[in-house]
Amino acid sequence: MDFDTPPEPIEVLPSDGWRTVSTITWAGVFGALLAVAISSRTIGRPIWWLGPSSTPASPFLITIPLAIILLPLVATLRYPRHMTTTSWVCSLALIATGIAELTSNPAISLAVVVIGIAALMESIAVVVVMRQYR
Repeated sequence: MDFDTPPEPIEVLPSDGWRTVSTITWAGVFGALLAVAISSRTIGRPIWWLGPSSTPASPFLITIPLAIILLPLVATLRYPRHMTTTSWVCSLALIATGIAELTSNPAISLAVVVIGIAALMESIAVVVVMRQYR
């Protein structure tokens, strides 16, 4: 027995329950962001990545919020080791997209920020639970 080598750290993966919570959270974020996008277009104050119906934004801009939502979903389903990091980074990115439009469209911007904060709370909960049950 070699007592001089330190033990290797044990990697804790999220349980299936937390993976389900993360999947449901990001599916809910997609639904909520879709509702905000439709509402913003309906009231005539479209969100920056949609643009007005007369001159829609570039398709590249629409991929930004779509990627922000799909990355954590893919990480949760395929790469659970990176689930928490991807989730909180994308939550902060979603909050940043809402803050970007705060002066020109405050109500829609606030809705996007609240959605991002809700996703961030789920990310924080997963990190706290994983650290507690190591």
